[in-house]
Amino acid sequence: MGTHVLVVHTRPRPGAEAEYHRWYDDFHLDEVLRVPGFTSARRLQLLPGETGDAGGAFPLGPQAGPGSHLALFTVESDDIDATIAAFRHAQTTMRTPACLDPDSVALSWWRCLDRHTTTGNSGHPDGASTALTPASRDRKAPTP
Repeated sequence: MGTHVLVVHTRPRPGAEAEYHRWYDDFHLDEVLRVPGFTSARRLQLLPGETGDAGGAFPLGPQAGPGSHLALFTVESDDIDATIAAFRHAQTTMRTPACLDPDSVALSWWRCLDRHTTTGNSGHPDGASTALTPASRDRKAPTP
């Protein structure tokens, strides 16, 4: 079974942050996790003052900036192409709420290279470290 990660960049519309977080936490995460193969989700917010460009070393793209968020969905699949197709099909029933900035949405699929566990101060609560590599180029989609 291969482990993959769907990385989704989004940003709420200005003034709609509370509604955006309610939608994502109370509705959208469950909606995505119903897709076969999707096993977990984690949300992140860009730190204040960060631009997302990492000094040009690994830019998040023009969508990144203040208010940017990432969702990381772990996907277990032996046939990632079929899983991506199932996700795209599920997207057709997912609504885009008014609180979401549609121009901020960018998706990319990643393949985990290892399942190594590190010891010491990895920064992860259980010491786990997972390396990721792009499985395909960034994709824009109407819904995250």
